[in-house]
Amino acid sequence: MHGMLAWDDLRYFLAVYRHGTHAAAGRSLRVAATTIGRRLGALEAALGVKLLQRTPGGLVPTEAGQRLRAHAERVEAEVLASERALTGEDQRVAGPVRLTSGDGLAVYVLMPRLLELRTQHPNLEVELRADTRVLDLSRREADVGVRAFRPREPSLLARRLTAFPFGVYGSEAYFARRGRPSSLRDLSQHDWVVPDAAQESSPHEVWRRRQASGGRIVVRTSATTLLMTACAEGHGLAMVPELLAAHEPRLVPALSRAAGLPTGELWAVTHPDLRHNARVNAVLAWLVRVLAPSR
Repeated sequence: MHGMLAWDDLRYFLAVYRHGTHAAAGRSLRVAATTIGRRLGALEAALGVKLLQRTPGGLVPTEAGQRLRAHAERVEAEVLASERALTGEDQRVAGPVRLTSGDGLAVYVLMPRLLELRTQHPNLEVELRADTRVLDLSRREADVGVRAFRPREPSLLARRLTAFPFGVYGSEAYFARRGRPSSLRDLSQHDWVVPDAAQESSPHEVWRRRQASGGRIVVRTSATTLLMTACAEGHGLAMVPELLAAHEPRLVPALSRAAGLPTGELWAVTHPDLRHNARVNAVLAWLVRVLAPSR
């Protein structure tokens, strides 16, 4: 081996190990896939071993790659812990802060109110990521996450922001074509726009399958914004949080709230090392104002 291992090379290796391809690893790190490939090639040449091998399912680590992964993850944990500790001591409301939420919340609620935060803290640089994945706050994939469920990780700090009821919505175009349901039992006679399999265990999807078991699924979407658009365009009924539906005038309630519809929760999550960080606390305070105005 020539020279010392560089953290960037280990970071690129771990990204490929976790995502399976140069392209996916590059997207996660915001670098070109060619950069990932070039740096990994140089790392393998420096070590004199093959670290990754191609399979039909993507790149997987060799035996040497598995050994390096264990060491690389220990290095990563130390680097990120140092980063969080130093960042957590920063008392200036200035510089970058990463905020992540679902796409519907980001588009319809957070982005329209973001100017309030930036006006109050003009030196803040907000990176707002609309992502349906649960990002790893311990790896600094985000500084603050807004999640639609109570966090299960005991190591994270969580604050409940608000409850949000779901509604069954359609559009006037759809109702003109298929009629409007008058009761829960009518839901099985209608077309439905639903989220993809990643959300099939969510409370609102469980409720829909129970109440509209005979309904015909006509569109599946990977994003809430797509689901709302498909419903607004008249493809079928959809389960949509009232918090978001209020921002799309083409969505029309199909049933009253008295029908026993499910309710979700929004939680703000951050890492304990950032509890005293001024940028993070400014974002958390803004989220409370935007999403829990009655408090």
